[in-house]
Amino acid sequence: MSIQLSGTSLSEFAVIQYPGLVKDIDKMLSTLGGITKVSQALEGDTKSLELRYHYENPFNKSVCGEINKRAGLLLSIKVRRSKKDRSKPPQYKVDILGYTNTGFTFESMCDFQYLPLLPDNENKRELKMVMHSVMPQSVIDLDFFNRTEVPLITVPTVFARNDNVHDNIFRGDFSKEDGQHEVLGVCQKSSYENRDIVPFSTVDSFPARPDPQIIKRMKVKYVSDEQFEKVKKLFEECPVWTRIALLYESGISKDKLKCIIPSMAYYFSTGPWRTMYVRYGYDPRKDFSSRYYQTFDFRLRFRSGIAEFVSDRKTSIKKRQKNPYEINTLVQDIDYPYFDEHKLPRSRQCILRYCDIRMPKIQEMLEKIPSPLAGATCNERTGWLPSGFDSQVRQIVSNVIKDLLKNHYRKEHIHAELESCENTGQEAEDDEGAVSDEGVPDDFMNDDNIEEILDDMQIEEEEIN
Repeated sequence: MSIQLSGTSLSEFAVIQYPGLVKDIDKMLSTLGGITKVSQALEGDTKSLELRYHYENPFNKSVCGEINKRAGLLLSIKVRRSKKDRSKPPQYKVDILGYTNTGFTFESMCDFQYLPLLPDNENKRELKMVMHSVMPQSVIDLDFFNRTEVPLITVPTVFARNDNVHDNIFRGDFSKEDGQHEVLGVCQKSSYENRDIVPFSTVDSFPARPDPQIIKRMKVKYVSDEQFEKVKKLFEECPVWTRIALLYESGISKDKLKCIIPSMAYYFSTGPWRTMYVRYGYDPRKDFSSRYYQTFDFRLRFRSGIAEFVSDRKTSIKKRQKNPYEINTLVQDIDYPYFDEHKLPRSRQCILRYCDIRMPKIQEMLEKIPSPLAGATCNERTGWLPSGFDSQVRQIVSNVIKDLLKNHYRKEHIHAELESCENTGQEAEDDEGAVSDEGVPDDFMNDDNIEEILDDMQIEEEEIN
């Protein structure tokens, strides 16, 4: 076999992988819009090359061909066989005619085509093209708009949402697996499927034991016995926990805790203990002391004032990663699971248990709730707490936040006044707005001024379901 160049310089070609059997090149080019459209696509004037099998028919979906870079050669192969001696091997001659760097491929769907066809009046079994009846032939075809009988043809405004075919592979039903053919890796169930997610109900029973396969998954994730015992001890001390509290008290990473929790607790998606992890075998509907562990969803809705200090959780985490040494003593740490009386909330939304609110007044209110009468059941919405209890707690927390902000702004104003006096070289006691014995200027903010500063801060007091 011999290979030779057809000329001194090679020609450059473009490849079009046409999705069809080409018998007539002119008709094939007409479906692409002609050589002009192909040239415009190659020069980059248009983003893609449109293919219409019926180019003059507007009622069909075009197939878009994307341009891509592909290296290739155009070869001419000639085979010579001996007519006298058939047993003689053929001779091959290969000529390189040119090369290619670009090409068009049509990978989108082309199943949505529509032709304006109607049954023929003379022969009902045949269909007749009625393009001239549904579209004007030119801009001066005024007779088209004067017609009284027009065939009714309606086409969809959108043929398909997506042009590309998505080859999604759906998983089978693993609910009846016996664990004999467990597949690890990408086919493993997600973390949300690894735990029992239970909607609250006053009638249905709650899970009493975990899935036996969870222990196997923990071994795959290399969970140590020490880590397992830490979480187990926490659930023995308290049957209900929040995720952030478990992370804080155990000191275990999120990945490890995500594997351990499903073996010890189920998760409430609704009800008085929403977003809480409850120990297997513990039923909060039967224990009056479970009122301490009910969900308290506290949210801040504001524009200014407190927005200077508190933001959403994602923003707070990004700020800490950017500057880990910057600590605001007025705001609780983003990973701190409790609510202290002398600090602002850790984020705009805090999911807490009532026992996590470290305020003597609120804990005293929980303690004074009278025990239910014999035969009383847990309420599906309020649990063991009386109606309106969460609103009272929310109001108390809101007042504490306002007092913290008032004190903070007073201290800032005092500090600014003292600095101003030092810079001007004057004694603070000789000024008209001198500081009083308590260290507060006589004409400094009264309660009305404080309310003006905090007028944009709104504490959401409506009940969160």
